[in-house]
Amino acid sequence: MGLLRRRPHFRRVWLSEIVSLLGDWMSFVAVSLLALGGEGGGIVALALVLVGHHLPNALFAPVAGVLADRLDRRWLLIATSAIQGALTVAMLVAAVLGSVPAVQVLVFARASVGALRLPAQSAVLRHVVEDDELLEANAIASATWSVMFAVGMAVGGLIAALGPAAALALDAASFGLSVVFLWGLPRMVAEGRPAEGGIVAAFASVRGDMVLAWKHAWERPRLLDAVLAKTPVHLANGGALLLLNVVAAQLAFAGTGALTLGVLQCVRGAGTGVGPLLGVALVRRGLRGEVAATGAAWVTFASIAAFALTRHPAALLGVALVWGLGSGANWVLSSAEIQRLSPDRFVGRLSALDNLILTVGLCATSIGGAVLVERVGVPAVAGWLGLGAGVVAWLGVRWVLRRRAAALRGRGAAEAEAAAEAAAKAETEAGAAPAADAAPAAGVGAEAEALSLRPGTERR
Repeated sequence: MGLLRRRPHFRRVWLSEIVSLLGDWMSFVAVSLLALGGEGGGIVALALVLVGHHLPNALFAPVAGVLADRLDRRWLLIATSAIQGALTVAMLVAAVLGSVPAVQVLVFARASVGALRLPAQSAVLRHVVEDDELLEANAIASATWSVMFAVGMAVGGLIAALGPAAALALDAASFGLSVVFLWGLPRMVAEGRPAEGGIVAAFASVRGDMVLAWKHAWERPRLLDAVLAKTPVHLANGGALLLLNVVAAQLAFAGTGALTLGVLQCVRGAGTGVGPLLGVALVRRGLRGEVAATGAAWVTFASIAAFALTRHPAALLGVALVWGLGSGANWVLSSAEIQRLSPDRFVGRLSALDNLILTVGLCATSIGGAVLVERVGVPAVAGWLGLGAGVVAWLGVRWVLRRRAAALRGRGAAEAEAAAEAAAKAETEAGAAPAADAAPAAGVGAEAEALSLRPGTERR
């Protein structure tokens, strides 16, 4: 909390996120339940809502990363918040009319605009705190996300029982308040990346800029590890979150499906807040960041497996808490590493690559899990599909990183050997030139000495 007192600009960013996230999660419960039980709803409709909420992060990640690295990040956050507020008002109208397809389209549109702000949110931290404060800033941001997730889901469950309109109205208002907090921030343009040409130049350079960012990470295995660290966990989360919604609707141990979903998500959200604090504390006490991130990933995997196997309410709540611990710690540790290891001119694009890869994985297991559940009629298969994909992806990432590190070591050794050979050759050539010059002189001297000796005389 001392960081919030010392850094007023960070405090503004933090307050804007509080109000925005609270509204988002309240409306998310309402929209999820509308998709699951409304006209034209069902398990696939729910999966489409989840995909609509997350897929734009992948589709627009390249553009978002380039915009965050080329434009004023402050104005990017303000503009996207205002547009999201307007789209939430349209979602409110669609929900009142009971149109699930319209809500799905508007969820996708709003998430598309939100995708443009995600890399900017990560990049802004470089402007509002010092480098040695990034880990704590990310922990605060994650804890805030988790608290708002927990509170928003719990309150959203209560409000959704009355209907989705109230939750969506509050969500729309939250975006307006977020703009108020962001308005007081200073100009925030990336170091070394002037906004030449504005938006037109940014769009024109998307492909080349993203390729440069990927090459930068590819040459640095530790940074590449941070960029890929969230993907296995989100592959597992995609199927597991679908399972969580279905379990809440089927068991309804809190009285109604809405309240049960709110309680389960609230507990999981609490875990995502505590997990990063534990992870940061362990790293500060000497545990290597990559070891902590690995442990967090496997805690998540084990929790999802347990969630798929149990149906006892108390056990579900305990598992949801541990699930959140692992998922939250994984997020913060990897995000802080990207910000710490990446130059400011690349941080927006590398954060976008991170969002792109993890979101594609989450959406794939969400849709795949929904199709499997509809075919076999067993909700747990969604969780198992996501878990299997996550474990395989984690093993694959480890293999890629080992191969990449070995290749770079081999290339470094070859370059060092070539440099040594070149230096030795240059030294030899430099030493041979005087010797060659001395040889004729020695020869002339010997010849002169030989001519001075008459036949039959001896050298004394």
